[in-house]
Order: sequence, then C-alpha cells, then structure tokens
Amino acid sequence: MIRAERRDGRLLQVTLDRPEKRNALTLPMLLLLTRELQQADSDEAIRGVVLAGAGPSFSAGVDLNEFANGSPDTARTLIVALKELCATVRRLGKPVACAIQGHCLGGALELAACCDFRVCAPDARLGMPEVSVGIPSVIDAVMLGHLVGTGRARELLLTGEPISGETAYEWGLANRLASPAQVVPAAAELLALVTRHRPEVVAVQKRLHQEWLDVPYTHAVEHSTDFLVDAFRSGAPQRIAADRLRRH
Repeated sequence: MIRAERRDGRLLQVTLDRPEKRNALTLPMLLLLTRELQQADSDEAIRGVVLAGAGPSFSAGVDLNEFANGSPDTARTLIVALKELCATVRRLGKPVACAIQGHCLGGALELAACCDFRVCAPDARLGMPEVSVGIPSVIDAVMLGHLVGTGRARELLLTGEPISGETAYEWGLANRLASPAQVVPAAAELLALVTRHRPEVVAVQKRLHQEWLDVPYTHAVEHSTDFLVDAFRSGAPQRIAADRLRRH
C-alpha cells in the first residue's frame, strides 16, 4: 500500500501504491505513511520527501468503504489518524513536495495542502467532495484558506466541485505545472532548490512558517527574532557572507 525509495541519494519518494482503487486512503495506509515520514525525519541522509501516487491518480481521498462501514467511533479513529499524518507533514524538519496527477480529493487534498510544495498535472482534478457524501470537511481543510483565500476555499468546501490542476496553479494552490509523467521529477527539482541550503536552517524556516500560521502576527514577528540571532551562534551566516564577498 506504501512504497518508499531513495531518489538521487538525498530525497525519499513515498508512493501511495493502490492504483486499482485510485490510491484511496485506508486507516492502515494513513498509519504506515505517518510512520514512514517520522522515520525519514530522523534520517540525516534524507534531505527532502516527494509524496506520489502509483498509476493515473495521486489519491481519490478516503476509501468510501471506510464511510460505508463506519460508525462514530471508527470515524473518530480515522480522522485522528489523518490529522496526525497532516501534522507530521507540517512539522517535518525537511521539505515535502506532493506530485499530483489525476485525482486529488478530500483527505488527499488536505494532505497535499500541508506539504510545502505541490506540483500538478494541468488536467489533474483537485476537490473537497465531502459535502456530497454527507459530511463536512474538517481538520487540515483549514489550510486551503491560507493557500487560495477565503472565497475560493469556500467554493471548494461548499460546492464539492473539483478544479483542474491548471486552475489550482492560477489560484496559488499549485507551485508548478508538469505533465503527468513529469510531476515527480518536477517535484524533485523543486526540492533541490531547498536541499542545497543548510538543513538546520531549512528546518528552522519551516518551523517558523508553521508558527506564523498558528499565532497572531505581532507574536510571530517578535518571536522570530530569536531564531535569527541563534543562527549567528553557529558561525554559518558569517562564513557564507564572507565567502560571497570574496567571490564578488
């Protein structure tokens, strides 16, 4: 259900591998994916992660069998597992890019929204169809408002209608467009722009950006000052600046 493999030594590609079901998410898949990402976070050799889907789709979202055979208790277990997965992606000290072709719906779009980057095929279909199956979109659907704005987020959440990858790019939900065959290489190229920098700085920047989403503006501004000052204790900014001055 989940495949993990190294790309170019520095990146880990984690692939949802259930193509006959459009990689629909089950509870075991959510738990496995969370564990794989947590292990990647503790592996210093891994500098970034690409999330991908086998076959023609990234993921059709939560498997409808989880709903059809569900109860309030199983629904809570499932949503807590998805919440933990999304939190793991947001808190990961390494950049995560999601390669999206075909369908990216519901819980899969929430997962993609929590990634640092999204690369979409122009004809991909991204949407939040929960209202059409009688439930609201919850947990990390809140990230959509930060990415596309309140009005467009409400359109996705209230209509249940999907948008194309091209529209997602126009709305700011996708960082790049690429053909279905090239979404993974394009995601890897985008991550390479990050992994060329010092890993500890990338980790701090990710942590700060997440904090900026969580706290009031003035607190974010005030608290972030300490992280810049701490960076100078390592001596790295001084060395990098001096080296660039010598080269120019």
